[in-house]
Amino acid sequence: MRDPLVRAVVINWNGREVLEPCLRTLLASSYPNLSVLVVDNASTDGSAQFVRDEFPSVSVSEQSSNLGFAAGVNVGLKAALEEGADYVLLLNNDIELDGDAVSALVEAALAHPESAFVGPLIYYADRPSVIWSAGGAVSFWTGNIRHLGLREEDAGQYAEVREVDYVTACAVLASAKAVSAIGLMDEAYYMYNEDTDWCIRAGDAGFGVLFAPSARIWHKVSMSSGGGLTPFKIYHRLRSTLRFFSLHARLYHWLGIVPFTVARTLCFAVRELAGGKGANVTAVLRGTWDSMTRQRRT
Repeated sequence: MRDPLVRAVVINWNGREVLEPCLRTLLASSYPNLSVLVVDNASTDGSAQFVRDEFPSVSVSEQSSNLGFAAGVNVGLKAALEEGADYVLLLNNDIELDGDAVSALVEAALAHPESAFVGPLIYYADRPSVIWSAGGAVSFWTGNIRHLGLREEDAGQYAEVREVDYVTACAVLASAKAVSAIGLMDEAYYMYNEDTDWCIRAGDAGFGVLFAPSARIWHKVSMSSGGGLTPFKIYHRLRSTLRFFSLHARLYHWLGIVPFTVARTLCFAVRELAGGKGANVTAVLRGTWDSMTRQRRT
């Protein structure tokens, strides 16, 4: 297939200040068969009108409420599939792309048609040579989900295309064929680990998950959750992690998950209390309780 149709879907919530470089670098892509949709989750900062005014070639889908990341992605996925896209490029609004990133992702996808998802090499935007993610790994024995390469200076140590457990949906090329087979993102996650869940489901269905380092992007990390380690981020990450393992871990995995999770949580609580950050500890307790009772606070 020569130059398959790629529909880029940018998920936005009150991100007007980061949308401009995201869309500018995306539209400057060397890939020739690319269209762009912004799914706006009821922003109040004029994001949707800004896109219409400044980027008239970009489509905008405005939502009446903040759906969360997974549900916002699903709006874009449905639109892309209905339009006959071969691949869907999912992007956070705080991403900037190398000019050849989309072409590199498509090239890797075409070379590995058994792969559902292809992810790029992702750097911190404020430290352009420091890696944020080179794919990801899941340990079902310790209950740990982690980015490979996190905070490492890029010295070529992740230069090979390879299979990984997951790639982050802040920037991922998804095969329309695979999405049709495995389904959309699980909206119960709201945010965090919906991408890991998606990738594990793809693997269970016989598809691969690929890391393609020649595709390079830069990420302004945690913009949507307020930046840094906030109670909001802690709550949603913990809740989503517990949901992920409750769905995918085998019964015997919990022999390791429980003690490792308790130990990590206690160490975190002691550290945060010592630093006067009681709100972060409260977020842990709420996240744990809400996960157990299947509640969600936004």
